[in-house]
Amino acid sequence: MAAAQRRLDSARDLGNCIRAVRVAAGLPQDEAAELCGVSVPFLNRLERGKPSVQLDSVLKVCRGLGISIDLVPPEPLAENAPTSLKRGRKPDAAR
Repeated sequence: MAAAQRRLDSARDLGNCIRAVRVAAGLPQDEAAELCGVSVPFLNRLERGKPSVQLDSVLKVCRGLGISIDLVPPEPLAENAPTSLKRGRKPDAAR
């Protein structure tokens, strides 16, 4: 059975997912950090949802715990679409 997909809207969402996978695997933070090649303080901050610009380290943790991050680009935007990335406008958050 496939794992449930979760929408990633914040650093906290990612941290909660990483913590849940680590705990389900029975790994204490120190062992998980070693397995993933990151420091314990980094893993701790990541699990608590602290914003991070260390994307390489975030990806190391995800790979180490078997968490897949699939990028799903938006559908091609029509020229008459209400919002357009081509014009530099942000998509409406309410949609």
